Parts: sequence; C-alpha cells; structure tokens
Amino acid sequence: MKTDRQRLRRRLLLVSAPVVAVVLILAAKLASVAVVGDSVVTDYAHRDTAALSDDIAILHRFNVIEPARTSYAGGSLAVLQHRLDDADREFGDALARTTADRSCPIRINLELIRETLGDQAAAAGDRDTAVRRYTAARDVVTHAPGNCFAGNTDADPERRRIRAEALPRLDAKLATTGPPQTAPPPPRPAAPPPAPPPASGDASATLAPPLPPPDAGDPLRGLQQILRDAAQ
Repeated sequence: MKTDRQRLRRRLLLVSAPVVAVVLILAAKLASVAVVGDSVVTDYAHRDTAALSDDIAILHRFNVIEPARTSYAGGSLAVLQHRLDDADREFGDALARTTADRSCPIRINLELIRETLGDQAAAAGDRDTAVRRYTAARDVVTHAPGNCFAGNTDADPERRRIRAEALPRLDAKLATTGPPQTAPPPPRPAAPPPAPPPASGDASATLAPPLPPPDAGDPLRGLQQILRDAAQ
C-alpha cells in the first residue's frame, strides 16, 4: 500500500514539474519586465538612447503579457532619435493593443507626432501629405476618452493648453492647408488677322496663307507654338 502511494506521489510530481517550471519562468519574466519598465521611464527622462535601446531589446524578449508597453517604449526611443515615422508606427501599434479607457497617454503622443509630421509636410509644400497627417491626428483626438484633450487636468499649464487646443488647432491647420483653388483656364489665343488680298492686276503677288492658330484642343502644342513664335 505504501509503495502504491509513493508511486502515485512520484507520478504527481512528474506531471506537475513542467507546470511549476512554466510558472517560475513566467514569474521571472514578469519580474524582469517590471524592472525594465521602471528603467524605460528613467532612461527616457535622462534622454539615454543607448540604455533605452537595451531596455527595449529586453522587453521584446520577455514582455509577452503587455506587448503594448514594448511598442510604447519603442515609440519613445524613436522620438528621441527624431524618427517620427517610426514613432508613428510604434505608438499606433501600442494604441491598437490598448483598451479605449487606457489609451489617453498613447493618444497624446500620437497626436503630437502626426501633427508635427503634418507641419513638416506643409513647410515643404506637400499639401496632400500635410492634410493626410493632420486628418490622422484629428482622428486620434476625436476618438479619445473624455477629458483626454479638451477638459484635461494636466498639472503642467503648457501641456494642459496644448492638449486642450488640439482639435481647434488641427481644424485651423486643415482649413489653411487644403488644396488651392483651381485657376481658371487661360483664354484661347486670338486668331491671326487674315492675309491681305493680292494687289489688283498682279497675280504673282499673292501672299502665302497665314499659319494656322495653335490647336486649342492640345494645350501642349499651343504652348510649343507660342514658345517657337517668341524665339523668332
């Protein structure tokens, strides 16, 4: 009887050993993620991009519970390194992995990144890209939880103002960066005057007929004709 109990105990230990190992590994990972998460905050505050890169590498290996945290850290590093397109992608991924009620911190960063990208495009004269960026930033604001932007209670007065004015600021930029009005088409060139009649009694004095006007249906041919005439 005692032998049977010992055998049963051994079997239970053998069966439970893998489960215990998994639990221990998971606990170690969670502890590592917690420690690295604190390091991310510190390294970002110190603008230490090398240390922050190491933190993110560890999060990529061990952070299986909260992948949004890894994307958030990656976006923060990209901002420090002035890689705004990468920051947009990382924070966008973090937003997709986060519930709406917890998304405000991510949305604040994502809005500012997209608005800045829009400002850069507008400064470069790329209206289409600027409008697309501003519209994407506006979408982040309009889908934010209450008091994330308008009505926020940020402790810093400047941040509070920037967040509160996000939507009207974007609307104003969209209004001034929209596509320019289409210019009216240029008037059709006037037809050349008719050739004078030949002198009376002198059939050999007949002048050559005038050149036909530029083809009104082909603006390129008309432009080419005008340039040729101006060169003569």
